[in-house]
Amino acid sequence: MTSASDAPVLVVGGRGFVGAATVRHLLSEGRRVAVFGPAGTAALPDGAAEIIGTIERPEEIAAALAATGARRVASFAAYSSGTGGLARAGEEDPERAIAVNVLGFRRLLEACAAAGVPRVVWTSSTVVFGTVADPGRRVAEDAPRRPAGVYGLTKLLAEEVAAFMSARHGIETVALRIPLMLGPGLWYDGAASPLKRLVAAAAAGTRAAETVAAGAFDAMHVADLGRLVGRALDAPPGLAPAYNVAGFTTSYRDVVATLAALRPGFAADLTAADPGPAYPLQDQGRLERDLGFACAYDLRAVLHDMLEERSRRP
Repeated sequence: MTSASDAPVLVVGGRGFVGAATVRHLLSEGRRVAVFGPAGTAALPDGAAEIIGTIERPEEIAAALAATGARRVASFAAYSSGTGGLARAGEEDPERAIAVNVLGFRRLLEACAAAGVPRVVWTSSTVVFGTVADPGRRVAEDAPRRPAGVYGLTKLLAEEVAAFMSARHGIETVALRIPLMLGPGLWYDGAASPLKRLVAAAAAGTRAAETVAAGAFDAMHVADLGRLVGRALDAPPGLAPAYNVAGFTTSYRDVVATLAALRPGFAADLTAADPGPAYPLQDQGRLERDLGFACAYDLRAVLHDMLEERSRRP
Protein backbone atom coordinates (compact mmCIF):
# COMPACT_ATOMS: atom_id res chain seq x y z
CA MET A 1 0.00 0.00 0.00
CA THR A 2 1.34 3.46 -0.96
CA SER A 3 1.57 6.00 1.83
CA ALA A 4 1.06 9.72 1.38
CA SER A 5 4.82 10.27 1.68
CA ASP A 6 5.45 7.84 -1.22
CA ALA A 7 2.96 9.46 -3.58
CA PRO A 8 4.07 11.89 -6.29
CA VAL A 9 3.69 15.57 -5.46
CA LEU A 10 2.78 18.22 -8.00
CA VAL A 11 4.25 21.59 -7.01
CA VAL A 12 2.51 24.45 -8.77
CA GLY A 13 4.75 27.51 -8.99
CA GLY A 14 7.84 25.57 -7.98
CA ARG A 15 10.29 27.94 -9.66
CA GLY A 16 9.64 30.81 -7.25
CA PHE A 17 11.62 31.55 -4.12
CA VAL A 18 9.16 29.82 -1.79
CA GLY A 19 8.07 27.04 -4.13
CA ALA A 20 11.63 26.07 -5.00
CA ALA A 21 12.48 25.65 -1.32
CA THR A 22 9.62 23.19 -0.96
CA VAL A 23 10.78 21.31 -4.06
CA ARG A 24 14.26 21.00 -2.57
CA HIS A 25 12.88 19.75 0.74
CA LEU A 26 10.62 17.15 -0.85
CA LEU A 27 13.45 15.88 -3.04
CA SER A 28 15.72 15.62 0.02
CA GLU A 29 13.16 13.22 1.49
CA GLY A 30 13.31 11.04 -1.60
CA ARG A 31 9.93 12.21 -2.88
CA ARG A 32 8.91 12.19 -6.53
CA VAL A 33 8.28 15.81 -7.48
CA ALA A 34 6.98 17.45 -10.63
CA VAL A 35 6.97 21.23 -11.02
CA PHE A 36 4.07 22.74 -12.96
CA GLY A 37 4.13 26.30 -14.24
CA PRO A 38 5.37 28.63 -16.96
CA ALA A 39 8.83 28.13 -18.42
CA GLY A 40 11.53 30.10 -16.66
CA THR A 41 15.26 30.70 -16.59
CA ALA A 42 15.83 29.46 -13.04
CA ALA A 43 17.19 25.93 -12.96
CA LEU A 44 15.10 23.32 -11.23
CA PRO A 45 16.71 21.22 -8.50
CA ASP A 46 18.19 17.96 -9.73
CA GLY A 47 15.59 15.23 -9.70
CA ALA A 48 12.51 17.40 -10.24
CA ALA A 49 10.45 16.80 -13.35
CA GLU A 50 9.02 19.78 -15.20
CA ILE A 51 5.64 20.27 -16.82
CA ILE A 52 5.11 23.57 -18.63
CA GLY A 53 1.65 25.05 -18.24
CA THR A 54 -0.52 27.60 -16.50
CA ILE A 55 -3.29 27.38 -13.92
CA GLU A 56 -5.34 29.64 -16.17
CA ARG A 57 -5.84 26.67 -18.52
CA PRO A 58 -7.69 23.83 -16.80
CA GLU A 59 -6.85 21.31 -19.50
CA GLU A 60 -3.15 21.80 -18.80
CA ILE A 61 -3.65 21.26 -15.09
CA ALA A 62 -5.66 18.10 -15.76
CA ALA A 63 -2.96 16.79 -18.10
CA ALA A 64 -0.26 17.41 -15.48
CA LEU A 65 -2.23 15.58 -12.80
CA ALA A 66 -2.87 12.66 -15.13
CA ALA A 67 0.75 12.45 -16.26
CA THR A 68 2.16 12.46 -12.73
CA GLY A 69 -0.54 10.58 -10.87
CA ALA A 70 -0.02 13.10 -8.09
CA ARG A 71 -2.06 12.52 -4.94
CA ARG A 72 -0.81 15.64 -3.19
CA VAL A 73 -0.56 19.14 -4.60
CA ALA A 74 1.26 22.17 -3.21
CA SER A 75 0.53 25.51 -4.82
CA PHE A 76 2.62 28.69 -4.70
CA ALA A 77 1.30 30.17 -7.91
CA ALA A 78 0.83 33.94 -7.79
CA TYR A 79 0.95 36.73 -10.30
CA SER A 80 4.37 38.36 -10.47
CA SER A 81 5.96 40.87 -12.79
CA GLY A 82 9.55 42.03 -12.61
CA THR A 83 11.48 42.05 -9.34
CA GLY A 84 9.24 44.31 -7.27
CA GLY A 85 7.47 41.53 -5.37
CA LEU A 86 3.91 40.24 -5.34
CA ALA A 87 2.32 43.21 -3.61
CA ARG A 88 3.68 45.69 -6.15
CA ALA A 89 2.70 43.43 -9.05
CA GLY A 90 -0.86 43.33 -7.74
CA GLU A 91 -1.09 47.10 -7.51
CA GLU A 92 0.32 47.56 -11.00
CA ASP A 93 -2.04 45.07 -12.66
CA PRO A 94 -5.03 44.12 -10.47
CA GLU A 95 -6.81 42.28 -13.27
CA ARG A 96 -3.89 39.93 -13.89
CA ALA A 97 -3.46 39.40 -10.16
CA ILE A 98 -7.11 38.37 -9.82
CA ALA A 99 -6.91 36.25 -12.98
CA VAL A 100 -4.03 34.19 -11.59
CA ASN A 101 -4.40 34.32 -7.81
CA VAL A 102 -8.18 33.83 -7.69
CA LEU A 103 -9.59 32.51 -10.96
CA GLY A 104 -6.56 30.39 -11.77
CA PHE A 105 -6.57 29.03 -8.23
CA ARG A 106 -10.25 28.06 -8.65
CA ARG A 107 -9.38 26.19 -11.85
CA LEU A 108 -6.57 24.40 -10.05
CA LEU A 109 -8.92 23.21 -7.30
CA GLU A 110 -11.54 22.15 -9.85
CA ALA A 111 -8.97 20.03 -11.67
CA CYS A 112 -7.65 18.53 -8.42
CA ALA A 113 -11.16 17.63 -7.29
CA ALA A 114 -11.92 16.02 -10.66
CA ALA A 115 -8.69 14.00 -10.47
CA GLY A 116 -9.46 12.76 -6.95
CA VAL A 117 -6.65 14.66 -5.23
CA PRO A 118 -7.62 14.63 -1.55
CA ARG A 119 -5.58 17.64 -0.34
CA VAL A 120 -4.07 20.85 -1.69
CA VAL A 121 -1.67 22.83 0.51
CA TRP A 122 -1.23 26.40 -0.64
CA THR A 123 0.24 29.71 0.48
CA SER A 124 -2.01 32.50 1.58
CA SER A 125 -0.44 35.44 3.42
CA THR A 126 -0.50 37.43 6.61
CA VAL A 127 -1.50 40.44 4.48
CA VAL A 128 -5.11 39.17 4.43
CA PHE A 129 -5.43 40.85 7.84
CA GLY A 130 -4.28 44.26 6.63
CA THR A 131 -3.22 46.76 9.26
CA VAL A 132 -4.09 46.21 12.90
CA ALA A 133 -5.08 48.65 15.64
CA ASP A 134 -2.74 47.05 18.20
CA PRO A 135 0.55 46.02 16.52
CA GLY A 136 1.70 44.22 19.66
CA ARG A 137 -1.30 41.90 19.79
CA ARG A 138 -1.13 38.65 17.87
CA VAL A 139 -4.00 37.78 15.55
CA ALA A 140 -5.62 34.36 15.46
CA GLU A 141 -7.01 32.63 12.40
CA ASP A 142 -10.52 33.99 12.97
CA ALA A 143 -9.44 37.64 13.25
CA PRO A 144 -11.18 40.05 10.82
CA ARG A 145 -9.56 40.05 7.39
CA ARG A 146 -9.27 43.57 6.00
CA PRO A 147 -6.55 43.58 3.37
CA ALA A 148 -5.13 46.95 2.46
CA GLY A 149 -3.79 46.05 -1.00
CA VAL A 150 -4.75 44.13 -4.12
CA TYR A 151 -2.45 41.21 -3.34
CA GLY A 152 -4.05 40.80 0.09
CA LEU A 153 -7.48 41.03 -1.52
CA THR A 154 -6.64 38.22 -3.93
CA LYS A 155 -5.51 36.01 -1.05
CA LEU A 156 -8.70 36.71 0.90
CA LEU A 157 -10.77 35.83 -2.17
CA ALA A 158 -8.70 32.69 -2.71
CA GLU A 159 -9.41 31.60 0.86
CA GLU A 160 -13.13 32.01 0.16
CA VAL A 161 -12.77 30.05 -3.10
CA ALA A 162 -10.99 27.27 -1.18
CA ALA A 163 -13.79 27.10 1.39
CA PHE A 164 -16.42 26.95 -1.36
CA MET A 165 -14.58 24.21 -3.27
CA SER A 166 -14.09 22.18 -0.10
CA ALA A 167 -17.80 22.36 0.66
CA ARG A 168 -18.82 21.55 -2.91
CA HIS A 169 -16.30 18.83 -3.78
CA GLY A 170 -14.97 17.56 -0.46
CA ILE A 171 -11.38 18.38 -1.35
CA GLU A 172 -9.28 19.38 1.65
CA THR A 173 -7.55 22.72 1.21
CA VAL A 174 -4.95 23.96 3.68
CA ALA A 175 -3.90 27.62 3.52
CA LEU A 176 -0.64 28.65 5.16
CA ARG A 177 -0.70 32.38 5.92
CA ILE A 178 2.99 32.97 5.59
CA PRO A 179 4.90 35.96 7.01
CA LEU A 180 7.94 37.71 5.51
CA MET A 181 10.00 34.99 3.82
CA LEU A 182 13.80 35.20 4.02
CA GLY A 183 16.87 33.18 3.17
CA PRO A 184 19.39 32.52 0.40
CA GLY A 185 18.01 32.93 -3.10
CA LEU A 186 15.70 35.83 -2.23
CA TRP A 187 15.88 37.50 -5.64
CA TYR A 188 12.93 39.90 -5.56
CA ASP A 189 12.48 43.15 -3.68
CA GLY A 190 9.36 44.27 -1.85
CA ALA A 191 8.87 44.12 1.91
CA ALA A 192 12.25 42.48 2.50
CA SER A 193 14.20 45.11 0.54
CA PRO A 194 15.58 46.98 3.59
CA LEU A 195 16.77 43.72 5.14
CA LYS A 196 18.44 42.65 1.90
CA ARG A 197 20.30 45.97 1.72
CA LEU A 198 21.40 45.66 5.34
CA VAL A 199 22.76 42.18 4.63
CA ALA A 200 24.58 43.48 1.55
CA ALA A 201 26.15 46.30 3.56
CA ALA A 202 27.22 43.93 6.33
CA ALA A 203 28.77 41.58 3.79
CA ALA A 204 30.64 44.48 2.16
CA GLY A 205 31.73 45.97 5.46
CA THR A 206 30.05 49.30 4.84
CA ARG A 207 27.82 51.41 7.05
CA ALA A 208 24.12 51.35 6.15
CA ALA A 209 21.23 53.77 6.48
CA GLU A 210 17.65 52.54 6.10
CA THR A 211 14.10 53.70 6.70
CA VAL A 212 12.29 50.75 8.24
CA ALA A 213 9.17 49.73 10.12
CA ALA A 214 9.71 50.57 13.79
CA GLY A 215 7.78 47.67 15.30
CA ALA A 216 8.19 43.92 15.49
CA PHE A 217 7.40 41.65 12.57
CA ASP A 218 7.16 37.94 11.87
CA ALA A 219 9.60 36.28 9.50
CA MET A 220 10.60 32.78 8.45
CA HIS A 221 13.50 31.00 6.76
CA VAL A 222 12.30 29.65 3.44
CA ALA A 223 13.74 26.22 4.29
CA ASP A 224 11.45 26.01 7.33
CA LEU A 225 8.46 26.65 5.09
CA GLY A 226 9.55 23.79 2.85
CA ARG A 227 9.50 21.49 5.89
CA LEU A 228 6.13 22.82 6.96
CA VAL A 229 4.55 22.24 3.56
CA GLY A 230 5.89 18.69 3.52
CA ARG A 231 4.41 18.02 6.93
CA ALA A 232 1.06 19.49 5.94
CA LEU A 233 0.96 17.38 2.78
CA ASP A 234 1.46 14.18 4.77
CA ALA A 235 -0.70 14.87 7.84
CA PRO A 236 -3.81 12.73 8.42
CA PRO A 237 -7.15 14.11 7.23
CA GLY A 238 -8.81 16.77 9.30
CA LEU A 239 -6.48 19.74 9.12
CA ALA A 240 -7.92 23.23 9.49
CA PRO A 241 -8.61 25.23 6.33
CA ALA A 242 -6.15 27.97 7.34
CA TYR A 243 -3.13 28.29 9.60
CA ASN A 244 -1.36 31.43 10.72
CA VAL A 245 2.40 31.06 10.37
CA ALA A 246 4.47 33.32 12.60
CA GLY A 247 7.91 31.78 12.16
CA PHE A 248 10.00 33.90 14.52
CA THR A 249 9.36 37.48 15.61
CA THR A 250 12.03 40.12 15.27
CA SER A 251 12.61 43.81 14.52
CA TYR A 252 15.03 45.80 12.40
CA ARG A 253 16.97 46.77 15.50
CA ASP A 254 17.40 43.05 16.19
CA VAL A 255 18.48 42.58 12.58
CA VAL A 256 21.19 45.23 12.86
CA ALA A 257 22.40 43.89 16.21
CA THR A 258 22.57 40.34 14.88
CA LEU A 259 24.40 41.43 11.73
CA ALA A 260 26.89 43.30 13.93
CA ALA A 261 27.46 40.11 15.94
CA LEU A 262 28.02 38.13 12.76
CA ARG A 263 30.14 40.83 11.11
CA PRO A 264 31.91 42.77 13.89
CA GLY A 265 32.18 46.45 13.11
CA PHE A 266 28.97 46.63 11.11
CA ALA A 267 26.68 49.53 11.98
CA ALA A 268 23.51 51.02 10.53
CA ASP A 269 21.43 54.15 11.01
CA LEU A 270 17.73 53.31 11.18
CA THR A 271 14.89 55.79 10.66
CA ALA A 272 11.36 54.78 11.62
CA ALA A 273 8.95 54.61 8.71
CA ASP A 274 5.45 56.04 8.68
CA PRO A 275 3.09 54.20 8.81
CA GLY A 276 4.07 51.31 11.06
CA PRO A 277 4.61 47.64 10.27
CA ALA A 278 2.83 46.26 7.23
CA TYR A 279 2.50 42.79 8.70
CA PRO A 280 0.47 42.02 11.83
CA LEU A 281 1.96 39.57 14.28
CA GLN A 282 0.29 36.16 14.02
CA ASP A 283 -0.63 33.57 16.63
CA GLN A 284 0.51 30.18 15.34
CA GLY A 285 -0.80 28.13 18.24
CA ARG A 286 -3.17 26.18 16.00
CA LEU A 287 -0.29 25.24 13.70
CA GLU A 288 1.83 24.01 16.60
CA ARG A 289 -1.05 21.99 18.06
CA ASP A 290 -2.22 20.37 14.83
CA LEU A 291 1.12 19.77 13.12
CA GLY A 292 3.62 19.89 15.98
CA PHE A 293 5.70 22.26 13.94
CA ALA A 294 8.58 24.39 15.21
CA CYS A 295 11.05 26.44 13.21
CA ALA A 296 14.60 25.16 12.96
CA TYR A 297 15.97 28.59 11.97
CA ASP A 298 16.02 31.74 14.05
CA LEU A 299 17.05 35.25 12.97
CA ARG A 300 20.76 34.56 13.45
CA ALA A 301 20.59 31.43 11.28
CA VAL A 302 18.69 33.27 8.55
CA LEU A 303 21.16 36.16 8.45
CA HIS A 304 24.11 33.78 8.57
CA ASP A 305 22.83 31.92 5.51
CA MET A 306 22.13 35.15 3.62
CA LEU A 307 25.62 36.48 4.42
CA GLU A 308 27.22 33.23 3.33
CA GLU A 309 25.37 33.43 0.04
CA ARG A 310 26.67 36.99 -0.50
CA SER A 311 30.23 35.87 0.22
CA ARG A 312 30.02 33.23 -2.52
CA ARG A 313 29.12 35.74 -5.21
CA PRO A 314 31.89 36.65 -7.66
